[in-house]
Amino acid sequence: MASREIHELAIDTPCYFVWGRTYDEDILLQQEWSGEDLCVFPDSRTVMVPTHLEYTTVKLTLERRGDAPVLDFEGWHDAYEFSLLASPRADADPVSPDQILIAACDPGGDCCDFNALECPGGVDTWWRLRVYRRVSSAGEEHLIQAWIADQQPVARLRQH
Repeated sequence: MASREIHELAIDTPCYFVWGRTYDEDILLQQEWSGEDLCVFPDSRTVMVPTHLEYTTVKLTLERRGDAPVLDFEGWHDAYEFSLLASPRADADPVSPDQILIAACDPGGDCCDFNALECPGGVDTWWRLRVYRRVSSAGEEHLIQAWIADQQPVARLRQH
């Protein structure tokens, strides 16, 4: 069963981050901009997702899935998949037990998160995330689909 959340993420640099653990500003300082491709950090808990535009608002749809969705490129410019190691929340919150955080690059900037993710048994869990991106007259839009899956390499599924 899929659940969807829609957010607007204010971006003032050409990327945002997906975190599989508590937000750590020091990780931002360890990585330099690497172009248009996704950048998975060595800790496997942080991924930099580039945007096509800078100083914009990204309409970000987050979709939690029970299993891998069928690839559907209709209307999307490109798509990537990556694995992310997520940790249960340190502050046990019965409403939102675990999370994958989506954060703008600037410290203290906009954030949103996937709520109620499962880390079975309360242990670190591998998630597979698929990111679709496009720019249209309505601005920049991204769709991130997430499901529990074994770790796999980063994959470029399509480039426009």
